[in-house]
Amino acid sequence: MRFAAPLLLLPLLAAPAFAQDLPGDSEPVPTDCTSLFDNLGILNRDKQSHIEDTPTGCAITNVYFGSSYSRFAIGRITLEADDLFGAVAGHNRPAQLKLNVSGVRTSPDIDSPLNTYLIEMQQIPFELNLAYRWDATSGDFHLDDLSMHMPTIGSAVFKAELSDVRDMPASIEEPTDYARGNVEKLTVTLDNHGLFTHVIAPIFLGTLPYDEDPRPFIADTQKTVIGLIEARPDSQIDPESKAVLARFVNAFPKPDGIYHFEIAPVDAPVSLESLVAPNDNMVGLLELLARFNLSAEYQPVAAE
Repeated sequence: MRFAAPLLLLPLLAAPAFAQDLPGDSEPVPTDCTSLFDNLGILNRDKQSHIEDTPTGCAITNVYFGSSYSRFAIGRITLEADDLFGAVAGHNRPAQLKLNVSGVRTSPDIDSPLNTYLIEMQQIPFELNLAYRWDATSGDFHLDDLSMHMPTIGSAVFKAELSDVRDMPASIEEPTDYARGNVEKLTVTLDNHGLFTHVIAPIFLGTLPYDEDPRPFIADTQKTVIGLIEARPDSQIDPESKAVLARFVNAFPKPDGIYHFEIAPVDAPVSLESLVAPNDNMVGLLELLARFNLSAEYQPVAAE
């Protein structure tokens, strides 16, 4: 479950991030999409770029996002939100938000427009989606879609039901300050034809020592994780789900097929803060696992 914590924080951070990154109270609050994204300063534009105000938000085409070592060429971004600019002005989270980022290609950040073009031309473009609904009065938060789709190699879709989610705090000291709410239900669907191996597995493996063979560590971790799964009572993880989980773990880093995981607290909802708080202690992880029921389903990839 802890792997899901950063994903849960994304939709909670998404809308407040607009307000936090904008100028101070002495600066004018953006009232159109061009000034909004110019003030954010996270997207680069060129002569092919276009920003358009829509009835419910913004549409942006042909922009770039750069990091330390790479850049992302983005074909189109559409953002829809309830009272977007009112939420920005009031530093509030919109009641509903939909974000689609499509035609995304990555390349190294190199000083060669030609090589950059050639690399991006050969990339398989991917798509990102975020959609949520939030009731500020009840605190119910429905994460309807947090997903990544890549043609030919699969998709990963994450959904969640949260409760007691309140608006962003007035003062932010740590990212975990956003983690105010409870987990009611999580679902993850992985349609994997290579997506996990190309995108997700490197995130985990990137934390290992660069000068050591990772295979012994992977084998030991697989044994440990499967042991933890088998140790859970059948009332929390039924035998069929244990078999699916074992298949997934043993197939790392290439778990091809369609996997569907559903996670729900055993009794009382589990706080987001308890998932986000760092805890590498095995006892702590066991205690966390004991607070959830987990079911898993598997479907093999259809023969082409």
